Amino acid sequence: MKVTVIIENVGGVFFVNHKRLGHDKLSDMEKVALNEFIKEYKQSNQEAC
Repeated sequence: MKVTVIIENVGGVFFVNHKRLGHDKLSDMEKVALNEFIKEYKQSNQEAC
């Protein structure tokens, strides 16, 4: 099964598959993808420092 999740930052507001983060309900797959993105983002920032 292949799932595409788009995470965008538009003017400081994050969207996941065109759903505004914190305002619209995310599906379970979108939540999993967002959590993985956050983990990778934190890890890449720690390595850069």
